[in-house]
Formats: sequence, C-alpha cells, structure tokens
Amino acid sequence: MNILVTGGAGFIGSHVCVELLTLGYCVIVLDNLSNSNINSLHNVAKIVNINLNFNLDKHNKFTFFESDITKIEHIENVFSSQKIDAVIHLAGLKSVKESVENPDQYYVNNVNGSINLFNTMRRFNCKSIIFSSSATVYGDPHILPIKEDFPLFVTNPYGRSKLMIEEFLRDIFSGDDSWNIALLRYFNPI
Repeated sequence: MNILVTGGAGFIGSHVCVELLTLGYCVIVLDNLSNSNINSLHNVAKIVNINLNFNLDKHNKFTFFESDITKIEHIENVFSSQKIDAVIHLAGLKSVKESVENPDQYYVNNVNGSINLFNTMRRFNCKSIIFSSSATVYGDPHILPIKEDFPLFVTNPYGRSKLMIEEFLRDIFSGDDSWNIALLRYFNPI
C-alpha cells in the first residue's frame, strides 16, 4: 500500500514515516520544507535502513517530492507519477500567534491547500485520509480533560482553518460515503 504523507518532513510527519516504513508501507512524502528540513527525511531513511528516493521511481519504498499543496499542479504531479492508496494530511501552517498576525496565509495554505488536495484525491479515486487537525478546535474549555464530543469553538485563525477543513471533510463524506476519513485532534504532540 502506498501512503502519501503531506508535511512528512516535519516533526510529526517524520515520526509517522518511520512507523509506516517499519510496518512495510511504501511512503511518498510531499513537503514544501517551509516548516521542516530535508535532514529529517534522511534521518528517517537511516532509522529504517532504506534509501530516500528523489528520482521519483514508482517502485521505491520512500520517495520525496518538494512540492506545495497550494499549487494544484504540484499535487497532480505526485498523484500522476505515484499510485496513492491513502493520505495522511499533516501539511499546514501551525502557529496561533502567526495566524492572528497573518490570517490570510493560514486560509490560503491550510484551507485552500487542503481543498486542492481533496479535489485531487477525488480525481484519482483516492478516498482514504487521516487529517491532522488540532485540539484548538475546542477553544478554551472550562472542563478538563477535554472529551471528543465537547462543543467546538475556535478563538483564532489557526483553529478556524483546522475546523473549516474538518467541516469540508464532513461535507465530502455527506456527499459520498465511500470516503474513509479520520480526524485527529491532539495537543502539543511532544
């Protein structure tokens, strides 16, 4: 099975890649390296004792595309050159403070980029996705620990962008229940 990991060179992404490769999956990473470093993927390759492929060989176990989800042609290039069975979507801007200062960047990158990804997935009949959302969609709850069914209330553009993507995925599923969608809402992953 071929798994596309968007944002795969980041902190969470590199750990996900190690686990997927250890379990025997073929991993394709799409990352623009704006919040990450290519060295993390070289470290993944060392940990699992596998070569990192930059030549886009369809049969390689671990392939990297320096691409951007805001550019639909980048995503289409990945899907055209690789058979993708499922996506783990980790790509996105992630600073609450920065989102307040530059909300437009968060909507363009996180929301529009995700819509580009989902539309491309649909065109290539890839309908399985795990989306990396955030516990920020719960706002500032007054009861701890937070439970999954707590009300959703966002207080900043970062959280709003994550919730908008979640809602878009719910709408996709409402229109086509053949999709397999999981939403992960975690706090600081460290």
